[in-house]
Amino acid sequence: MIEKPRAHAVTAGLVLAVLATSLQCGPGYAEPPAVIDSGSIVRGLTPAGPTTRGFAVEARNTQPAAGGAGKVSLDIRFGNDSDQLTAAAHAQLAQLGDALNAPALAHARFQIAGHTSATGDARHNQQLSENRARAVRAYLLEHSGIAPERIEATGFGASRPLPQYAPTALQQRRVEISTLPPRP
Repeated sequence: MIEKPRAHAVTAGLVLAVLATSLQCGPGYAEPPAVIDSGSIVRGLTPAGPTTRGFAVEARNTQPAAGGAGKVSLDIRFGNDSDQLTAAAHAQLAQLGDALNAPALAHARFQIAGHTSATGDARHNQQLSENRARAVRAYLLEHSGIAPERIEATGFGASRPLPQYAPTALQQRRVEISTLPPRP
């Protein structure tokens, strides 16, 4: 009979540990985000190779970069209905900062685009996405020493959903980084 209360205490402790982990990662997230390394980000943001009469020249047997040529989508977590970066976001932003400072990207310009799911009011989501993009930009300026003129921030709300997910899916809540053309 003494073992039963102990078993309940262990079970209760495991439940609390799972709940604490869920709260640290943010509502609706079951696990911490996977962090994309700076090398993968550099490959994803590096502009395409030389072109000939409108045709891109690519090396054979190359792996596609994360997010495609000139753009990566990162799982940067924020508090629910907030533009405050979570602790889980800092590791990804450190990798992003390293990538933007890499020699291959050191002179490039970038757009940080915030996106939301379609849950809630459209105007609110638009403002939230803009604030989240600005929060990422501010973090990179402060912690990675990126020059302000190299990074633009904008928000798209729920207007540009990922087609493979429902408009209200958590995957719609994302930040995308794109390489911008050089200034004339």
